[in-house]
Amino acid sequence: MRRVRVVAAATGLVAALAACSDEPGPSPAAAPTPSPQVEANPVTPSTAGTGAQNGALGGGARLTGQVSGLTGRISGFAMRQTETQTIVELASDVLFAFDSARLTAEAEAALRRTAELAAQAGSGRITVVGHTDSVGEDAYNLALSRRRAEAVAQWLAASGGVPADRLHAEGRGEAEPAAPNATTDGQDDPEGRARNRRVVVAIPRA
Repeated sequence: MRRVRVVAAATGLVAALAACSDEPGPSPAAAPTPSPQVEANPVTPSTAGTGAQNGALGGGARLTGQVSGLTGRISGFAMRQTETQTIVELASDVLFAFDSARLTAEAEAALRRTAELAAQAGSGRITVVGHTDSVGEDAYNLALSRRRAEAVAQWLAASGGVPADRLHAEGRGEAEPAAPNATTDGQDDPEGRARNRRVVVAIPRA
């Protein structure tokens, strides 16, 4: 009996010590909860300049086409066709300086295009007719228009490859205006006068 009591006492002591060891101690500091990370949108390198640096595949061809179309438009040059003729109108303000019948450097593009059309012409005479506005004496304008027509005809023969014997030049001064030289109330019309200063080349159609 005495041994049993000792064993029981020892067992109780062990239980008490175990209970003490289970006392909650100070709680360790809780690890901070990481805040959610917001992922930034990835930055994609811009490709805006890539085409230009690499020749702009496709885009370069379109641009070239546009430029070609633009360069096809010649300053001071206009053309229309009838059933029998191709009519070319050359602005005198591009062909000549003021009060002059001497061709300017700017005239070459329009003259070369005219020569190309003349090379495709049918048989017959190519007429070159000069016109002026209404400022100045009639006789003076008539002579100036003739000299300007002759200058164009001479260029077509000497530099444009058009046979000289097919060219006929004449001047008509202010007699055949393409637009009014004055407005309806009698005021000067600079735009109308500019249209009247011209050389017209009539080329027979093939």
